[in-house]
Parts: sequence; C-alpha cells; structure tokens
Amino acid sequence: MAALTMARAPVRNADLGGWRDTRLFPSGKVLNIAIRMYTHVSLMATDREGVHIESHDIGESEYIQNLRDLEYKGALGLLKAAVGKSGVNHGLKLIVHSEAPPASGLGSSAALSVAALAALYASQGKHFLPHHIARDAQRLETEYLKLECGVQDQIAAAFGGINYIEVNYPDARVTAVPISDDLLCELEARMLVIYTGKSHFSSGTHKNVIANFEAGKPETLRAFEGLDTTADMGLAALLEEDLDRYAEALNVNWEFQKALHESITTPGIDEMESRVRQEGCEGFKLNGAGAGGTAMLVCAPNSTRSVVRVIEDEFPEMQVYRPKVDIGRCQGLQVWSSHSS
Repeated sequence: MAALTMARAPVRNADLGGWRDTRLFPSGKVLNIAIRMYTHVSLMATDREGVHIESHDIGESEYIQNLRDLEYKGALGLLKAAVGKSGVNHGLKLIVHSEAPPASGLGSSAALSVAALAALYASQGKHFLPHHIARDAQRLETEYLKLECGVQDQIAAAFGGINYIEVNYPDARVTAVPISDDLLCELEARMLVIYTGKSHFSSGTHKNVIANFEAGKPETLRAFEGLDTTADMGLAALLEEDLDRYAEALNVNWEFQKALHESITTPGIDEMESRVRQEGCEGFKLNGAGAGGTAMLVCAPNSTRSVVRVIEDEFPEMQVYRPKVDIGRCQGLQVWSSHSS
C-alpha cells in the first residue's frame, strides 16, 4: 500500500468588488462565496527521481527528471511553479483534477495552486495556516508566472465560506461572514451558476481593462470607484438576511464591471441575461473578469426551475449548476492521508 497525500480546495463565486484586490489599487474591499466545487490533488512519493505531473482536466502530463531544470511554462506551468515553490527534493507523482468547468472564471487556478501547495508542503511535514497558503499560492501567479492576479481567489480557496476581505495589496484582512441556517438554505435554493459555454481567459481581459485604466478613461475610473462599494452593499444585505438586496448588489457590480471594457460581455451573454430576467432572475453578474466563463444568478423565490428551463431549452451550449456553499465542517482547504494499492 502506497501512502497518498490528498488535498482539495473550493472555487470562488459571486466576487463583489472584484478588481479592487489587485495591484492597481492600494486598498479595496471584496465579498465572495466559496462553493462546493473542488479542485483535487493527489500526491504520491515514488522511487523514481524527479516529478511526474498529470492533469486529468486537460489531458496533459510531463515528467521532469531534474527538479533544478524546472521551467514554469506551458499548460502545467502553475503546477510546476508549485513544485518549485514547495522545495521538494524527492521523486513524486502529482495528479490533479477539478470539478469546475474549464476557464470558468471561478478562480479554479487559485484552487489548484492552494491545494497543490498544501499537499506538497504536507508531504514534507510542513503545515501552515490558510492565510499563509493563500499568500504563497498568489505569489505563484505573480512572481513565478508573471501574471496579473488579485488575492481574493486564493483566500476563498484556502478559507472557504463567505468572506469579507479588506485588501491592502498584497496583504488582506479576512472576516468570515456569519450566516444563519435559514439564510443559507434560501441562498442555496435561489442561487445558480451558469457556464456560458464560452471559456474565460482572464489574461486578455486583464490587459484590456488595465490599458483603459492606465489611459485614464473616465468611464473605467468611475467603474473602479463604484466597484469599491459593492462588497459593502452585499455584506449589509447578508447581515440583514435580505437576499433581494444582495441580488441588487450583484446587479450594481455587473453594471460597473461592464463599464470597465466593452469585451467583458458578449451579445450571447446579453441575450441570456435578458431571458433569465424575464423568468425571475433578480441578480446577475459574470464571475471573475468576465468575457465568458460562468454567471452568478440569484432568482426570485420559486422561479429557479423556470430559469433553468429557459437555459436548457434556449441555450443548449450552456450548463446549469446548483452549487452549495462551502461552509461548515471541512470547509475550505482540506489535506489528508489516504492509501492506494
């Protein structure tokens, strides 16, 4: 029997205040919800030198015989960066897969880096608090891969639950938002995540928005100021157990989000939004940077089924998820040992 180190981390949904957690701003506020849609990592020590990395999601694998020769390139670059950051010096096999659709805008790359780092650290007998893992995981993207990356996705993956995040980039203060059982049940009954069928690749959208920001476009600057208000709107709504007001916070965020750059929405997404609103969708926004990926919806009571039917009948390229909030026992990043023959 070979000992396995296993890890999983949830993805992030409903990012109110997104962009305000990035290097563009000295401070900002974000509210997000971790959902039970996990990225899984399995790690096994081997007698073979080097590291074998395998992703079931993209069907790619790579063997690096000498760990000193690691290059953080290609589709497996983030995993190779995790190996390099962890400092492992023995042979291992690393296998990953995610329950989230590809390029979903749900922060699945952050969930991947959080789970992979935690498993790699644990294999060396190292254990850290969630904020430490989140910070190291964010550095993989910004320092190793040289990508634009905020801090909220890694925090959601490491902590789970519903979090209000006060950012002084790259540091953050994380406050878990209390939620009653009644509100949790209502939120899960009225919440949908719709995969638009169009993959979301945030790097291109980031470049477009940053170009507008650096050019000082007034509509972009106003939108960024507006985005810094939506986390507080959503927080007040949840604390007052008012999902209708929370849905309105999503709408306000979406309007500011779209004002950042014209590429953030598409005619197909606009058509879908119009139809689901006719069937009872009260709150809507695209997750992450937009331009595809997934949409977060809050529906009116007893209208969720009508909204789902419209998606299934009129938008067959899209996929509906009815996620649960990652809260309670075993929320956030989890690392454990298993065995395999």
